[in-house]
Amino acid sequence: MSATLALLRRHAGVWEGEYTHLRAHDWSVIASQRFRITVETFDAGPISYRQTSHYWYPDGREETLVYEGVLRAADDRVVFDNGRIVGECWAIEVDTLYLRFGFTATPGSSVTEMIQLSADGTRRARTW
Repeated sequence: MSATLALLRRHAGVWEGEYTHLRAHDWSVIASQRFRITVETFDAGPISYRQTSHYWYPDGREETLVYEGVLRAADDRVVFDNGRIVGECWAIEVDTLYLRFGFTATPGSSVTEMIQLSADGTRRARTW
C-alpha cells in the first residue's frame, strides 16, 4: 500500500483556518486570509487526490481553487500538473507530508511545504 496515500487519507475532510504571510527578514505580517480546504482521496480512477481550497480575503474577495493529483506508484509520490502548479507530494514520516512545486505563471519558482498531522488527526500545520 502507498504510504503517501495512507497519510493523505488521514487528512481527508474539511479543514478551516487562516493563512498568514510573513516577511522573511523581520517576520512581520504581509497579509492573511481565511480558508476552507476540502481533502478527498480516491482508490480507483485517474485521480488519487483532490483538494478544493476556498479563500476569503480581507478586502471581500473570494476564490476557489481545485488541485488534483495522481499517484506515481514507482516512487510513491502524488504528482500535480494542473495549469497552476507543477510538483509532487510524498510522505516523509508517518505524520508528515513533503511537497515540492512551482507556479506555472512564475517559471523557475520553487516552493517547498511540509504538512504535519497531529497524532489524533484533529489538527494540522502547513509551513512553506
